[in-house]
Amino acid sequence: MTDRDALLVLNAVPNMDAVLIRRLIEFFGSAHEVLEASLEGLNKSGLLMADAAQNLFNFSKDKFLSNEYNLMQQRGIVALTAADENFPSSLKDFEDAPVVLYVMGDLECLTQNSVALVGSRAASFYGVRLARSFAQDFVHHGLNVVSGLARGIDTAAHQGALDAGGKTIAIVGCGFNYVYPKENHSLMKAISHRGAVVTEFASHMPPLKHNFPWRNRIISALSKATVVVEAGLKSGALITADFAVAQNKDVFVLPSNVDNERALGSNRLIQEGARVALNPEDVLSQIARDYFPLFPHERKPVLLLSDEQSKVYPLITCEPVHLNELVKQSGLNISTLMNITLSLELKRAIRQLPGQYYVRNENA
Repeated sequence: MTDRDALLVLNAVPNMDAVLIRRLIEFFGSAHEVLEASLEGLNKSGLLMADAAQNLFNFSKDKFLSNEYNLMQQRGIVALTAADENFPSSLKDFEDAPVVLYVMGDLECLTQNSVALVGSRAASFYGVRLARSFAQDFVHHGLNVVSGLARGIDTAAHQGALDAGGKTIAIVGCGFNYVYPKENHSLMKAISHRGAVVTEFASHMPPLKHNFPWRNRIISALSKATVVVEAGLKSGALITADFAVAQNKDVFVLPSNVDNERALGSNRLIQEGARVALNPEDVLSQIARDYFPLFPHERKPVLLLSDEQSKVYPLITCEPVHLNELVKQSGLNISTLMNITLSLELKRAIRQLPGQYYVRNENA
């Protein structure tokens, strides 16, 4: 059994979390050595209660791996472990980082620039509308949207990103044998084709209540910033915000009516010092300052582009280029190209000259 297989097994043992797994590996030397340890050795480590040691020692390792790999092959699921080179670096730098990620979809989007949008399951029309709108704007600026596939704000965030033609990442609180909530089955499938659905839980793990707060640390870790749209006093979105702060990430809140019970928690975050986001630009400008500085005392806004914009923008330089030449060079039809050039103009990345010529803005 490889260390990679051993990590999959350890991650699947009941009542074993990432922190405990790392401590066991540190004590025994490797994930493989943990599984090779005797029951006496596990008990003597002092890291496990007697029943937990018994669970680990008696766990059906070979049967689990056979079932897990069969499911992964059937469903197109990829397992990443902390032992793999392509494990996201953003998930390696904190104590309770996951040791396994199961991914259905695009692995690359896990290492691309993303922003988290989270909030209440019982969202208001206001919250749903703004979550969708912010998600669309983030996508238009080249960011992926991360959320938790829950009802309400999460669903609106994912749908907004997809509607805008972008990528979105759903971090779920159960294994891939389950879909939760069930009404999001089609949304989950769409995300797997246009982004990624991610879980740290083995396939047999049902959507238990305590899984959801725990998965929130992954939502914040994969994101440059966390935006809380609407959250009640007991909302899981507040837990995501706490994880973001612990990970030294910015937290933004969309303000709401002070008597809106669905937003009492998010409004309180503002009172406690969270940044206010009145529009997507408030978030985008801060991300640019935090992650893309030029010099300690001189910062320039970063131009974040969608995949389509990235194909056209390099073709436009300080020398005027005609629309027909852009059609020829890009291979896009004129209607699509004009939509892209318009979006680049709105970002002030380029400007149009008389006669359908385009030129890059000097300060872009």
